[in-house]
Amino acid sequence: MAEVSEIIESLSDSAMKSDLQQFYQTVRSLPPAGLISAYVNTFDFGKKTNLYITYMSSGEQRERGMDLLFLKNYFQSHGFAVTDKELPDYLPVMLEFASQVDEEEIKPVFERYLESIREIENHLEQEQNLYRPILNAVLGALAAAGVTKAVRRSEEICSTNFYG
Repeated sequence: MAEVSEIIESLSDSAMKSDLQQFYQTVRSLPPAGLISAYVNTFDFGKKTNLYITYMSSGEQRERGMDLLFLKNYFQSHGFAVTDKELPDYLPVMLEFASQVDEEEIKPVFERYLESIREIENHLEQEQNLYRPILNAVLGALAAAGVTKAVRRSEEICSTNFYG
């Protein structure tokens, strides 16, 4: 936890720093079982707050399969190996991809799914959920990277076949 605190303190973005400090202070006061329970109830059982981004818009419909294929191919074309243990629309996987490529390469992905991420954050805010500051920090980081508007199809996506 001390390392996490140091990383948060080193952030230059004051809004992100504040969000992460708020989350850090909250989780420090909870026992591990409470954190596990909060995570599971929020993200595993919450239909409106699960971290599978394409599920928000497509559910289990055929269109979701196309989105998953797009993400897998897009990630691979940018040198990011997608594990078979997790779907490519899982927000932590998407953020890991974002941490390993240039900002311009994340825009087609995150512009495409920005509204879904905002929707999750909105539901967490309504519930006053302890994870809301994390999603708010993610949205702030995306905005700082130039992802400010939702775009279903970008020029790069249309000019390249990421659907296999």
